[in-house]
Amino acid sequence: MPQLQQIDTFLSQVVWLVMAFVVLFVVLRTIALPKIQATLEARRDRIEGDLDRAQTLRGEAEQVLAEYEAAMAGGRDKAQSVIRDAAEDAKAQAATAHRATAEKLAGDIAGAEARIDAARDEAVGNIREVAVDVVQAAAQRLIGGRIARKAAADAVDAASGP
Repeated sequence: MPQLQQIDTFLSQVVWLVMAFVVLFVVLRTIALPKIQATLEARRDRIEGDLDRAQTLRGEAEQVLAEYEAAMAGGRDKAQSVIRDAAEDAKAQAATAHRATAEKLAGDIAGAEARIDAARDEAVGNIREVAVDVVQAAAQRLIGGRIARKAAADAVDAASGP
């Protein structure tokens, strides 16, 4: 190996190697890594916000369900009292009121479930979009050129599986 035969240049080669390594380390540490970390933190915050919002919507749905169950229990008690105290006409009116309340609450529950599904779908869509952006940014940093959004989306889809 010619490097070992030229022992007088060995020290300068080591010095240049150390200097190049230090420069590369400083550049990565001060420019590239903070940007990647900021992107990842923003993504995590967005996901956590979406999950918090979904949890809030779920709590609202549970509250509507509890109100529905309370209304059902009250309706049953009232229906039993009306059945004991009133004739057949009073029984028919209680059943009609009970059905209307159940339909209204069922509609409210369906709406809440639809909002939860929409929030979940939006969160999943946002995760995919952020992943595509991160792939593009990482590819630009690594190879020094931009890649097409479609190619980045295909890479994210391939990595995420079926």
